[in-house]
Amino acid sequence: MGKRKHSLNGSSEHENHEALEKRMKSKGRVSFGDVTIYHFPRKQGFVSVPSNGGSTLGMARRHLWIEKLRVDLAKTSADDQKPFAPISQKARRSILKSAGVRRILKTEERDCAKLRLSRVICGCNCGDICYSETCECILSGIGCQVDYGSFPCSCQPNGCQNGNGRKQYNPSTVEKHYCETFARINGENVGPAVLKYVGVAIV
Repeated sequence: MGKRKHSLNGSSEHENHEALEKRMKSKGRVSFGDVTIYHFPRKQGFVSVPSNGGSTLGMARRHLWIEKLRVDLAKTSADDQKPFAPISQKARRSILKSAGVRRILKTEERDCAKLRLSRVICGCNCGDICYSETCECILSGIGCQVDYGSFPCSCQPNGCQNGNGRKQYNPSTVEKHYCETFARINGENVGPAVLKYVGVAIV
């Protein structure tokens, strides 16, 4: 009788453990119900830098009206799931004018052009070897970084002498991080991912 009782308790404990795991997984999932949408007037932005020039789109500080909707994921169409695409300069001007913006300030367009140029002219032009006396990154107190080819920094891994480090984009590291994150979301067992810099291999 004692052994049978122990066996039943062990089975019960196992079932309770499985039920607890199911509850924990269900809590990690996102569910949608009623949503509240706040509608704001359209204004000129001054808060972002468009990649193709022109003025930016923004909104007023206070909303005009509130709308409440019921979200039904089963009725979402393929059009609703399309990713956002950049809005052309001409389309943005048209949106602002149709929203009642009478005067579009040209100063924002000039400021955005300067910012875009500063993002292109960056990194160091050391070539293969970085020297502390001439490397722009070392003199600025920042690390070197290579996203692709020799941009923004042109130094090589074995020639970079930047004490702040050198980071190089690694597509396989990005893919590994994506797969491990996706697996964790779905409750799969994966090994611990130790990434100091997401998507970048420390060289």
